[in-house]
Amino acid sequence: MQVPDTDHERVAAAIAAAEATTSGEIVCVLDTDRHIYLEWVLALAAALAFTVPLLLTLAGFGPTAWRDTLFPAWQAAGQPLPDIATVELHAAAQVLVFLAAFLLLRVTPIAQRYAPAALRRARVHELALKQFLARGIHLTAERTGVLIFASLHDQMAEIVADEGIYAKVSPDVWGEADAALLAEARRGNLAQGFVRAVGIVGAILAEHFPPAPRNRDELPNRLIEL
Repeated sequence: MQVPDTDHERVAAAIAAAEATTSGEIVCVLDTDRHIYLEWVLALAAALAFTVPLLLTLAGFGPTAWRDTLFPAWQAAGQPLPDIATVELHAAAQVLVFLAAFLLLRVTPIAQRYAPAALRRARVHELALKQFLARGIHLTAERTGVLIFASLHDQMAEIVADEGIYAKVSPDVWGEADAALLAEARRGNLAQGFVRAVGIVGAILAEHFPPAPRNRDELPNRLIEL
């Protein structure tokens, strides 16, 4: 996904307007990458490999039915299926289901979309912290930088503030901005979500960090797409 230029301009204007009222700095980052939760994919594929052949067997479509379908000559001969062959066919079915499920989950967004919220939250938090450092938000003169980070496919957002802000502002105050961004994103108005979040963050910063005599712009006023 690529955000249109007009939306970039809206977000940039919102950042500039918010920073005009405060000595704080606001950076917006949108992560458009699809993340592979390998541990979740492996666990889900293993669960399907265990349950699908078992459920088929319980429903009467077990190894004997598989043999008769794959090898009709055996069915015509009326030969019973040896126990060892039953085990081998069942194991082979589990391997095939595991591989098919793993490939399907690996190449489609299904696993990410339905991954546990705690897993996605941990990943988004980690990515936000990396962006916070990579963008030099921790290097502002008064340590008053704020990152508004959103992961498009994870449908989650994270707001990270520098230590100068945490000394005066509780982390709980960012919840409204986070909720506003996600609410608009779910409606398909991603740029509006960032605009609303920037406005809320800017109002909080203005309350605690009024503009300095020389209100220098230390960080870029734009939406950064990854």
